[in-house]
Amino acid sequence: MDDQKTALRQIVQRIERTGLRAPVAILLDVLSPLDVISSQMALFARPLVRGTGLYSYASLLTDTASWQELRKLLAG
Repeated sequence: MDDQKTALRQIVQRIERTGLRAPVAILLDVLSPLDVISSQMALFARPLVRGTGLYSYASLLTDTASWQELRKLLAG
C-alpha cells in the first residue's frame, strides 16, 4: 500500500509540475462515477504501453481505489 501511495504522489507531483493540478482535479471529480470503467481502460491499455514509462502508471490505475486516492491527493 505504501508503494502505491508513493507512486500516486509521484503522479501528483508530475501533474503539478505541468501546471495542470486544477484541471485534472476537476476532470477526475467529473469522471468519479466512472472509476470502474477507468480502471478497466487502464487494464486494457497495459499491453499497449508495455516497455514504456506509462506501464507502471497504467498498472497502478487498474485499481478503483487508486483513482479515489489520486483525487484525494490532488484535492489536498
